[in-house]
Amino acid sequence: MSISKHTLEIIQKQFDLDCNLGEAHKIKDDMWIAPTVVLPGSRVIDKLDPFFRVIIFMGKAYVMADESTIPGWEEILKNYPAEWFFNYSRLRKVDRILNEYDREIIDTHIYYLPDSEAPVMTEPEGLRWFDESDIAKSKDINPFHNAWPYSPTQPDVIGVGIPKGKITETGETSVPCEAKAADELSVTNMAALAGASLDGKYVKQIGIDVLPEFRGNGYAPMLVSVLRQRIIQEEYIPFYGTAESHAVSRMTGVRSGFLPAFAELFVGKKDVYNPDRDRQD
Repeated sequence: MSISKHTLEIIQKQFDLDCNLGEAHKIKDDMWIAPTVVLPGSRVIDKLDPFFRVIIFMGKAYVMADESTIPGWEEILKNYPAEWFFNYSRLRKVDRILNEYDREIIDTHIYYLPDSEAPVMTEPEGLRWFDESDIAKSKDINPFHNAWPYSPTQPDVIGVGIPKGKITETGETSVPCEAKAADELSVTNMAALAGASLDGKYVKQIGIDVLPEFRGNGYAPMLVSVLRQRIIQEEYIPFYGTAESHAVSRMTGVRSGFLPAFAELFVGKKDVYNPDRDRQD
């Protein structure tokens, strides 16, 4: 299992945009900091604030912070090892400082990049592919909010679903199909849906939903795998994110041909983001 040199080089270009690394300077050997600038092509996440942002990648920490706060952060972060930056006691201290600026830590996430040695999956017959026009028409009837969250800053651009139907077996490659052609089915006729959003200049993020009554049939890794392959064919880097506590989702990433690769800390203005209401993955 490995992540290709090409993927690592391209995702580094994305992080250069996300954290304005062209203006970064070194705090210590494993940490860089840059003033907050939202560059074209960077990943902009609705309701979150670029006042302070941290990406941990390949043993290095990339920090972007409001320029007026950088001297203070340098003094604090010089003792933070990059790989252990998200230790809770360290995050608690960061959060207390952010509170002084009416900000708070919203979340930390782990993200996955494609395994270059993952086997190629032959696309099962009967899958339904959705394009941007399908997605737009489905907004008011969409039951798959992790696949298509309709974020104003991360546009949903593609989807692939498994139509509902009589399930005769539970193998990972079994696809339930109704009698009518899959391309005639709307999103409401899907048992499971994987979608991807155009998050940045070089990357598309995959999300997956399976209706409760269809879980346990292997549909999530199947759909995420074929969508991963399609995005690579489009010459973007697919990535998959989840919470550290979500073991089922983490296993889906691994079973779908992804490997853990980077982590990120997100900040927002106090009392703006509600994790029980707003999705961030």
